[in-house]
Amino acid sequence: MTPEDQLCLLLARGRFPPEAEQRARELLAAALAWPRILERIRAHQILPLVCHNLERLGFPGVPEPVRAELADLFRSNAVRNIFLAKELARVLALLGEAGVPVMPLKGTALAESLYGDPALRVCADVDVLVPPKYVAEAFQLLLSSGYEPGFRQPPLVELLARYGKDCLLMRQDRAGTYPLQLHCGLVWGGPVERDLLEDIWSEAGRRTFCGVAAFTLSAEWEFLYLAVHAARHGLLPVKWLVDLDVLCSRGMIDWGHVKEKARTLAWEGAVQSSLSACASLFNTPISPLFSPTESDVRRRFHAPHSSLQIPREVLFSAKLLKSRSRKLRFLAIRLFVPTSADCRFLSLPSSLFFLYYLVRPLRLACMTAGWLVQAGLKNLWRMLRSFVRKVTATWN
Repeated sequence: MTPEDQLCLLLARGRFPPEAEQRARELLAAALAWPRILERIRAHQILPLVCHNLERLGFPGVPEPVRAELADLFRSNAVRNIFLAKELARVLALLGEAGVPVMPLKGTALAESLYGDPALRVCADVDVLVPPKYVAEAFQLLLSSGYEPGFRQPPLVELLARYGKDCLLMRQDRAGTYPLQLHCGLVWGGPVERDLLEDIWSEAGRRTFCGVAAFTLSAEWEFLYLAVHAARHGLLPVKWLVDLDVLCSRGMIDWGHVKEKARTLAWEGAVQSSLSACASLFNTPISPLFSPTESDVRRRFHAPHSSLQIPREVLFSAKLLKSRSRKLRFLAIRLFVPTSADCRFLSLPSSLFFLYYLVRPLRLACMTAGWLVQAGLKNLWRMLRSFVRKVTATWN
């Protein structure tokens, strides 16, 4: 890896052992391409931890303009997270007071529990999980508190509760805009996840987030959720792996319980992939129950995004299901059941809602064709660049 990439990974750690600090100082003493470093830490959403660890080191070798830019970006993220944390507290109180079981996911709640400071993580929105039978009630409560959905068709709320996984809502005030993901599933959503959700809610604990009491994932389920989430996203951006590294290092996980759950769910491959990536990037301590394997995540560090990311995520989720019938059921739901994205794509009155069952597969077919063309052009450009390099080397 380039010195810039090595430095980014060293400074992205939530825990900063002496050997990492020594190596970081060695790299900072050399000439570095700081625009590349800034590009990497933005792409991998690790800027707060990089700034935090640079501050601990005293910013050695960091040019003043770069230091000023990092400080501005850190402050902007911190202020944004303060507003998101207050909004999370407002949403938890709203749903909790109405008797709706609610659990925060990721975001500022995870930043608070893992790092002890919401400013040390990049958070884009507010994520909350409610049981499927409470989705319609939670949806109406959020609308009454100022949130707006990306659709106006009432039948879609029923479909979300029955087959969906999450729904995006937005609220805006003078302080800013608050995206909120209302989840009724963690991995697949719908009937294929019913048993999984029952297990998750039965093991849920209680704790206070931003001063408001709410449910929380058990340590084992939080680990499994983050590990599968990272694997579904192709192990990048690195932010997800940093979270896993910190979670594993706290010593709060019952690894025997995790192993049994992963085996029962047939998630061992996904968990192994995420843990191997953590060990490769951060030397994460791993239980002997999950021996690390070779990971290619270092070679892909410079390119965290893929033009085929969405279809890969869908296929990955299908692979996590054990039986062929469940895989087919999941793919059929994703192919034919309308979502809020279809309603945003084409606005139809509620009386014509049935037409979305035709719009959905047609829109997905067009999107798939676009993804394939984009991937083909990208590969063609890569081949042309390789050909030019070979021709240039021959002439020289």
